[in-house]
Amino acid sequence: MGDRIRVTWQDLSVGRKLPWNVYTDSGKLLLSAGHVIPSEQVLNNMRQYVLYRDEAQDNYGNSQAVQSKQSPFVTVQEFVQRLDYIFQNIEAADADAGAKLGRLVVDLIAMCDAEPDAVIATVHLPNNYPYSVFHSIQCAVLCCLIGRHLQLAQQELQMMCGAALTANVSMRQLQDQLFAQGGRADREQKAAIKQHPQRSVEMIRAAGIENPLCQEIVMMHHERTSGFGYPAGLRGGEIVRGALILAVADRYGAMVTMRKYREPVPVKDSLKSFLLGEGKEYDETYSLLLIKVLSVFPPGSFVRLQNGETAIVLRRGKNNPMLPFLKSITGADGQRFSNPLLRDCSLDDYRIAGVCNFDAVDRLNLNKLWDYL
Repeated sequence: MGDRIRVTWQDLSVGRKLPWNVYTDSGKLLLSAGHVIPSEQVLNNMRQYVLYRDEAQDNYGNSQAVQSKQSPFVTVQEFVQRLDYIFQNIEAADADAGAKLGRLVVDLIAMCDAEPDAVIATVHLPNNYPYSVFHSIQCAVLCCLIGRHLQLAQQELQMMCGAALTANVSMRQLQDQLFAQGGRADREQKAAIKQHPQRSVEMIRAAGIENPLCQEIVMMHHERTSGFGYPAGLRGGEIVRGALILAVADRYGAMVTMRKYREPVPVKDSLKSFLLGEGKEYDETYSLLLIKVLSVFPPGSFVRLQNGETAIVLRRGKNNPMLPFLKSITGADGQRFSNPLLRDCSLDDYRIAGVCNFDAVDRLNLNKLWDYL
């Protein structure tokens, strides 16, 4: 796309003249500068495309410059749409799938670099996205955060994130079915699960995604350090680093996600599991790194304060993991505050008494809580 940069959906609105030409990801001119988007229906129809504009044209004429601080809560919604289209491209063996995946990986890493705390919150907060699509983004985010902490080379980081996004592409319908159903998988479902790493590699290869490291990570992401994984029963030293990291991200993301038949596993219990029983199956180094990256109270988790208030964690503690940045959303009587209140949890009344659940997340204005408005 040369010097063009991606258009976000916050850059577009009904009734405003476009200050720049808008192109599809194939380079085709979609709308010319000065065009007015006439309706919400037209705007929604544009969402099937990944759009770009000329880099030099970065202002709305005399109006406000394009917002530089992008909300991950908005961006993740866009990523879900993009990844769903990429999955369809891979299923159709579309040769453009690799390029689209590459652009999504670059954008996802940029989001994680720019707003890591809010991105961590998207991992933990409930949503209505299809599980098979969102969980892939969830895994890629966790892999990116761990990879950045390890200071991985950019190419290895990109291949690992690309593998995280596509590792389950061959079983996404089954994954959504398993997410909704209660109980264990039946014999036929278990057979499909065991086959999905190989099948996913075959599908991404057919779609022109030829990078050997990406394919290795996809193939090995269900291998376990104990040797009891699949499909080849490899042991720790035989498994590539990206697959070991993805295995940790995959397991953690699944644990903290709510299912129709169960509540999410509390963050504290999920993290503790990697230090206890789960540590026998998952690489200890990357399990510990996950805990270090997320912190004791990850953003997006809810805590009860000593005075009885319920608060949401917004940012990790910079100097002390026990002292995160948080806002109280309900009083001790359970009544919601009209405006969440910033609390200093180093003070006795506002010390964290423990983690808790909050059942009305859909009523919270996440953009406002994280100061994106």
